[in-house]
Amino acid sequence: MGTAIIFFCLLYLWGALGLRPSPAPARLRCYTCNFAKPCLPVPTACQDDEACAVSIGTSDEGENIERKGCLPRSQCSLPGHATYWARSYTLLHRCCQQDLCNAASRLPWLPSPLFLVAPLLSASIAWGGHPFH
Repeated sequence: MGTAIIFFCLLYLWGALGLRPSPAPARLRCYTCNFAKPCLPVPTACQDDEACAVSIGTSDEGENIERKGCLPRSQCSLPGHATYWARSYTLLHRCCQQDLCNAASRLPWLPSPLFLVAPLLSASIAWGGHPFH
C-alpha cells in the first residue's frame, strides 16, 4: 500500500507542476494536386521526412506542367522526371517547410493593356478616325 501512495503522490505532483508528456509533433500539411488542369489542391498530411513542394516540369517541346504535394526532403534539391500524356518531363522542385506553404504557383497569364487596346486602335483607324489628336 505504501508504494501506491508514493505513486499517486508523484502523479499528483507531476500534474501540479504542469508536467505533461509532450504531444506528438503535428505533421506538416501541404496542398496536393496532380498535373491535371485545373489544379484543385487538397490539404494533405505528409510523412515525417517530407516537405511541401511545387514541382514544375518542362518537356523537350517546351510544354510545362505543375504538381503540388509532399516530397521527401532528400529530393527537394534534385531534378526529377515524370511522364504525363506520353510525354517526358524534367521536374524542378521548390520546397518549403510550413503548413500549406505550397499554395503559390506561377501567375496565370494576364493580358497586357496593349493587347486590350490594340483592337480598338486598329478599328478606329480602319473607320477613318485618328487615334491621336
